Amino acid sequence: MSTSENTTFSIRVSSTGDIFEVPANRTILHVLFENGYEVPLDCSNGRCGTCRTRYLSGEVDHRDTALSESERSEFLTVCVSRAHAGEVVLDLPPPQSTQPIERPIAVVEAPVCVACLNCVRFCTFGAARIDNELTGVGGIQGAAVIDADTCTGCGLCAAACPTGAIEMNISTHDSVIGAIHTLNTESVPTRNKEVAEASPAEAPLSVMIFACPQCRETTHEVCGAKSEQISTNVQTRVVDVPCSGRVDTLQLMHAFESGADAVMVAGCQPGECFFNTGNLHVTQRVKRIADWLDGCGLERDRVHMMHLTPGDHDSLTNALDDLTKRTGICGPSPLRRAAFSPTQASTSR
Repeated sequence: MSTSENTTFSIRVSSTGDIFEVPANRTILHVLFENGYEVPLDCSNGRCGTCRTRYLSGEVDHRDTALSESERSEFLTVCVSRAHAGEVVLDLPPPQSTQPIERPIAVVEAPVCVACLNCVRFCTFGAARIDNELTGVGGIQGAAVIDADTCTGCGLCAAACPTGAIEMNISTHDSVIGAIHTLNTESVPTRNKEVAEASPAEAPLSVMIFACPQCRETTHEVCGAKSEQISTNVQTRVVDVPCSGRVDTLQLMHAFESGADAVMVAGCQPGECFFNTGNLHVTQRVKRIADWLDGCGLERDRVHMMHLTPGDHDSLTNALDDLTKRTGICGPSPLRRAAFSPTQASTSR
């Protein structure tokens, strides 16, 4: 890992000849996005490797922990890699548009902010701070601001904000809630809706899973296979989120409100989260929801946190089997009939 100071350098795109300056406070990724060049973005701090890009020449300062030494002779990670000096030539296709590409970042509505410092504490990339020149809720001095260049778009700060002052430009709270209600109502076959309304005990168990990018492929593969194997008694629904830490307590409760009998969050193993601590924070929220379920008579066994290694289909399958067995013992959620009723379905959306 390089410890050299950031310096200004240039990049040139071989397919178009476009030359862009990359200032010391910007990344290659930022500059490419601002000029319409799209690259995969499922990584942060260079550890994921999905943004790796082929380069043709240049003295590259590799700062990732994802690429092997042999790969570094051909690829760089545009999210953190820089150049020691001069110009780096990138092997990229021409952009489909000259318009800047919107990347996920958090934004703050200052008049709603209480300057509680939650965002500062939760952000492990140093993107959040309190600006004392801004005016917060009720006229208090100071409100949060997010450095768009440093923000990785994980959503941890938005999930931790107690007033809703922080929102994501992509994967907004409303879009996650909308996906929850859509998956648990519109995606349920009409026959099962009718069964759920007439006799909830006879309807298939509904399990909703929130999956982070690293667990997403494994979760969809397992749920697809499970749906074919046990479609008569279990139906799984997967909500994709930018990080498991984006899942807040309200979203978890909405999953139950919309008709889920059980809810699972699939996040990275401790110490392996690409956003550092997102999986640890959501684990605490899952425990809190379990306590709430106990308190309102819905049984804590209906919610589970799954720390998943990507590609470990067996562990996820076993965890899902265990969750559905425990849910079966608890019985269908009392909220299911209300969620599938025409009146509730229309008001929820």
